[in-house]
Amino acid sequence: MQIFCIGDLCCDLIIPYGKMKQMLAAGDISKSSASGVQVAMRCGGSVGNTARALGRLSARPVFLTPLREDELGLWLKKHMEDAGVDMSLTVPSDRSNMYCAAVLDESGERTMFCFIPPWADYPRFKQGSFSHVPAGNPETLLFTSGMAFHDDRDNNEAVLDFFRSRKAQGSRIVFDLNVRAESYGYEGARRSAMEDMISISDIILGSGADEFSAVTGSRDLHRAAGLLLEAMQAGTVIARNGGGPILILGEGADNTDGTVISVRPVEVVSTLGAGDAFDAMFLKQISQGTPIPQAVRTSSDYAGELISGASPI
Repeated sequence: MQIFCIGDLCCDLIIPYGKMKQMLAAGDISKSSASGVQVAMRCGGSVGNTARALGRLSARPVFLTPLREDELGLWLKKHMEDAGVDMSLTVPSDRSNMYCAAVLDESGERTMFCFIPPWADYPRFKQGSFSHVPAGNPETLLFTSGMAFHDDRDNNEAVLDFFRSRKAQGSRIVFDLNVRAESYGYEGARRSAMEDMISISDIILGSGADEFSAVTGSRDLHRAAGLLLEAMQAGTVIARNGGGPILILGEGADNTDGTVISVRPVEVVSTLGAGDAFDAMFLKQISQGTPIPQAVRTSSDYAGELISGASPI
């Protein structure tokens, strides 16, 4: 199945705050140490990261994202294409792409901050943004995340209309909640649009009690997954929980109580990008017809390699 990724692309600024604190506390002021705590500039965005990981997995994904081809836009586009992503359906934008600052603490955990300069904007789709996309078919797998939706009804409706039309043509939809309520909020137009997206999705992915609670109101992961499954027309909910077991509920599960997949323990170097890596491998596996439990196991192992530093992604 051909994989289409629709969503956000931005520049990530990786800020090693914890490492800098440790260096200063140790009194290490050498030039070599200072060179190791510079802010790093990376190609980012939740869907952008997933598309890039898919490209490196030789899955040949197509990525649709608003992009202004200024200096930053061309830099982002080149990084995506170098990773094997088809950027031919890029949506022209009159505003530059935004930035995200990822502040890493001593343990490698991140806190994300959105940075939107006066000349930039959140990714915004319009009703005409998808007019150049070839007709969908049952051999198409569509992927997006909650980062494609924000407090802009025109953007939200454009994205939803595209997914509704492609589902009617037989495409399969995978949606990662990726709420990021601390950055984007979760109320009003955004909440309404994400609830509509949930209702038309075939597979929903999510991470942790906080994310599932924001969407369903329940901090019990099994209960929250069940509520999401009820909101869908039919399909599968996959609930990740950090280093804990992964729950599969709905189609593909062994029974009505769900399937639980254990997570292989690893020594964590950094969790940055773990969810996006999981999504990429999962999409590749599903596109090849792999049964959902096996796809989840493979994707979990792949994400584990990333956070342990064993993966080159």
